[in-house]
Parts: sequence; structure tokens; C-alpha cells
Amino acid sequence: MTSRFSQILSLFSDPHETTSAEGRLGKTDGAVGQICTISGVPGASIGVIHNGKTIHTYNYGKGDLEGDIPMTSDTVLGLGSITKSFVSAGISNLVAENKVTWNTPVKKVLPEFQQINSVVEENLTISDILSHRSGLAGFGDMNMAFQGDGDMMLDKSSLFQLVKHFPAQFPFRSDWGYFVWGYALAGKVIERLSGMELNDYIQKTLLQPLGLNATAFDPDSVDQCKFAKPYAGLSDGTAFPLPKLQEFKGTFFEASGGLYSSLNDMIGWSKEMLKAIKSEESVIKDAVSIVSNHVPIENPSLRERSYGYGWIRTQLPGVVGIIGDNVDLYRGIQYHPPLGSSKDEPRLMLYHQGSTVGYYTFLALFPESDSAVIVLTNSIALSDAADWIARILIKALFDLQDDKDYVALARKVNDKAIEDYKTLADTIEATRALPEFKNPSFFIGIYKSPSKPFRIDILPDPVNEGGLVFRFQGLKDQTYQLRHLCENKFEWALTHDESKRRGRYHNAELESYVFEFVLEEETESISLFWASNPLLPEYREVFSRAIE
Repeated sequence: MTSRFSQILSLFSDPHETTSAEGRLGKTDGAVGQICTISGVPGASIGVIHNGKTIHTYNYGKGDLEGDIPMTSDTVLGLGSITKSFVSAGISNLVAENKVTWNTPVKKVLPEFQQINSVVEENLTISDILSHRSGLAGFGDMNMAFQGDGDMMLDKSSLFQLVKHFPAQFPFRSDWGYFVWGYALAGKVIERLSGMELNDYIQKTLLQPLGLNATAFDPDSVDQCKFAKPYAGLSDGTAFPLPKLQEFKGTFFEASGGLYSSLNDMIGWSKEMLKAIKSEESVIKDAVSIVSNHVPIENPSLRERSYGYGWIRTQLPGVVGIIGDNVDLYRGIQYHPPLGSSKDEPRLMLYHQGSTVGYYTFLALFPESDSAVIVLTNSIALSDAADWIARILIKALFDLQDDKDYVALARKVNDKAIEDYKTLADTIEATRALPEFKNPSFFIGIYKSPSKPFRIDILPDPVNEGGLVFRFQGLKDQTYQLRHLCENKFEWALTHDESKRRGRYHNAELESYVFEFVLEEETESISLFWASNPLLPEYREVFSRAIE
């Protein structure tokens, strides 16, 4: 049954607009290629839907540089956080089956859920975790769970132990703060209520009915010949091949960012979401609730900017790309240049971005014109290339009166990303005290968190005599050099290219790379302090040296 909302939206569609939109989109290929070239992106898959029809696809470059394999519309790439739209749709189907409501407390479904803040523990709802309004700060524990190289360092079974101890970033439900752990809980909710593994449930209820055969949490279930290899963009614009394909299946980040998919499948998913917003005849239930405004984002904002369940709502003209790298790299949200101009008609945009090791993505829906823009790339680029490309496509699709040169802007932000690491290095050298610590071996040992299943091993440097290295979780692949900074502080900062070669995301905050050792004279015990969360630099994780 077609809803009245569908009838209203149909008034906005102009069938004669398609031809001119196709012409404008066809002229964007050169800019797409330029952004990829300067940003270290080997390949991109692009699709545009308008008036419900696919009017433009473009596959740039290579899915595999070394194998000289071109990118195609069937090439499979990591979706990253676009996965959240599938998980919220999975929850919506459980709501439709009356197994849960949006306002059901998480603890009612998952009795083992605990939180040091009793208000959060008793009142956190399904809606809260899907809309990122819990107020909890879990970024520091994200740094414990993942430090690059594609390694997931914490076991899925530790989820509730970790979430219990998250500090508050802001008061409960008072603001929006991106919280990937909420979707880890959402994945557990799906598994508990359905009696199925997350992968199996999403396959059965969404992917199989829609024929999305190239979309899966398990990379082994997809034709391996179709996978785009993951890369990272180095400072000279070259694409560095990353050694591992990150697998999320069986980890607590599976529900937050674990899906892989192709352009053709994402075109199918976008069309189904657009259909579900307008009609009840869809495998996605209650889509209007999914894309509704549940919490404002980054106020003040004259126009709407809010979060639904796995979707950001933005009224154009306005700032977009707020969960990618570009906004923070260039001026911040209050001063970042908007997409569109005051000359353009207001337009509702629903979108999300995704990032995982070697892949950045962008998906935008425009319900009023039954339109969508999809960008999939196979690189942790210098800046968020998928975001820049999406802006170019949206500008062309709707003929926005936007005079910004997004290639030039991408080049400028790429330079800023590199400069951030140079500034980090300069700050460290300005802080470094001489002479160096006389006996760094004094700090050798295994340091453990008292409340979380995490450890940091401090070891002698096997290459530099008298030096130190450390290993997250004692893992050989997670070894970093530790250098004296000043007093009892040591640093392990990386250059831009060192960071990218290890599949790490952009982070040039000094506090993230400093360990401070504190000696308790009475007990002669040593503790290691680490500000693992750059959003809360005043909050430091404490690790105590284990007694042998």
C-alpha cells in the first residue's frame, strides 16, 4: 500500500530532469580521477540513482594494482559504518514482529549489560544505542581493541566487561556522540531476540530477499576473485598495499562496520531504502522511524542536522561528511564549507559514511527526488576521498550553485593531513628532554588493566641497544618503538606514512602517543598511564605492572 508520504514526494520528481543530470554527471569522471590520484586511491565504484532509476555508474582505476585488475560494479569492498543502516533495518524488523520496541531498555533484552552509571544501565534503550545519544565515551577502548594492521585485539566475549567501565563524555541523552559500541550491543540484541547469528539473521531477512548476493559479513562467503585489495594513501599520493583484509565476523565490531558489498548490491539496497521510506511494501519495516530525527548533531545549526538510526539527516545547503576525516581536518564543523549555496532550494539528504582498513565509503539518499549517490573506494586515503567524490556527484546531480573546487579542496586537506604529523613530530622534539633516561630497562614488564582484558608489554628493543619497544596485548604484530620524551614519559609517535603503512586511521594527537610511568614509593609498584581517548585527554587509562 502506497503511503500518503509517497504521493507527496512524487510531486518533487521531474522526469525531464534525468537527461540533463546524466550529462552533468558524465562530466565528473575527470574530477573523480584527479581526487583518487592525489589521495592515494587505486579505485572507486560510483553509482547514481535519480527518479528511482540508475542514471550513472563509473568505475575508476583498479581493484588490484599489482594484479592489474580493474574496478567493476561487481567488485566487493568494505562498507565500514554504512553497515549500521543494515543493522538498524534488522532491528526494525524485530520491532515489526513485536519482539522489541524502539524504547525497550537494553538491559531487558541483555540482562548482563551493566554500567558504572546506574542511570545509563537502567534506562539505556534500543533507540539510544542506535542514535548515539548514550553519552558514553568509548573511543579510548576502540584504541585498545584496534591499533591498525587489521588486528582485532579484544575478544567478542569482553564486550560487557568493557562497556561497564566507559566514562561519560556528556550527560545521558543530552547530546550526540558517535559510539560504535552501541551497535555492538545492537548486534547482540538481534542475536538474542532472533536466536540466530547476526550474519545469518541479516542474510535471511534482508540480503537474500533482495538478492544482494555479494553482500556479507563473512568475506569467505563471497567470490574471492571479486574483492578489491585494501590500500592506504601515502604522502606522495601513492597507494600502499595493505597486507591484510580486515575481518569483523565473530568480533564485537561486526554490527558496527563489518559488511562487504559491491556497487551493484548497494544500488539495490539504496533503491529498497527509498522504496521503504515511501511504502509499506518492503522487506525494511518502519523505515520512516529509522530515518527520523532522534538527536541533533553538533548544534548550533540553522538548518537541520540530526541522527536517525544509522543515518544522518542534513538539510542542504549544509555541512556534510561529519563522521569522516575531512571536517575535522579542515576547519571543523562550524567553519567547514557547506555543500550547496544559499541560491539552492532546501533539500533533505540522508547519508552515512564508512571506513575500515583499506576502504572508505559514502552513501546518500534524497527521498524527495527518489535519488541516491553511492561511492566505494579501496584506500585509507590522505583525506576522505569518498566524501569529496560524493560532493562532486551531488553537486552535478542537482545542479547546485556551488562554486567550490573540490579537487583543490581535497589537495588542501591532503596537505593538512600530512602537516598534522609534521606538527606532532615538531612538538615532540620541542618537548624532548636531554639527556635521555639513564635506565629505561627499569620499566620493562607486563602492564595490565585492572578492569579490562588489556595489557601492554614493555620489552628491550632487539635492534637498538638500551632502547625499548612495546606490544599491545603482547602481540608481535603490534610492536612499536618506545622513546624517552621527558621525565618518566615515553612516546611512540609515528610519521604519516608509518601510520598509513600499518593500516591506521588519522590521529596526530600527542596525548595518544605518550605513556607516563609512575612509581609508588611505598609499594615500589609501577603504573603506566595512557590518555587513549583524544576526545577525553584528561581521562587516562591506568595499567599496573604485573608482579612476576
